Amino acid sequence: MKILFVCTGNTCRSPMAEGLARLYFPEGYELFSAGIQALDGDPVSPYAGEILQKKGIDARRHRAVRLQKDTLAAADLILTMTKAQKKVLFGIYPEYQDKIMQLGEWAGLDKEISDPWLGSLETYRFCAEEIEEMIKAGVRRYRGNS
Repeated sequence: MKILFVCTGNTCRSPMAEGLARLYFPEGYELFSAGIQALDGDPVSPYAGEILQKKGIDARRHRAVRLQKDTLAAADLILTMTKAQKKVLFGIYPEYQDKIMQLGEWAGLDKEISDPWLGSLETYRFCAEEIEEMIKAGVRRYRGNS
């Protein structure tokens, strides 16, 4: 199973989601991320990298990837950080609507992940905690252990 995490720039939320998901998804899942408006090659945000490092996740090699149609086609499940991002993808790629969900929706929680870009370390920490909460809830939900 291939799961794609999508945000805007692929330097904060989606790389954090990708990294944190590796802690909770069983072996055999392919996890990757991209950004709707990403600048290819940008490194992970320093605060996002610091938070991931404290969780034992090395994001130093992460480079932002702009979302492409073939990336969407390769994914079995596409998880956006916000309802607005989901709506954008529905508009541009209607053929993939059946596999696009907002992360909070997938997790069974009515929450969105706010963009921490240019925020404090605490803002990034809060963002990462929300992402981790949603990933854990989603994994429990789909394993039938809610």
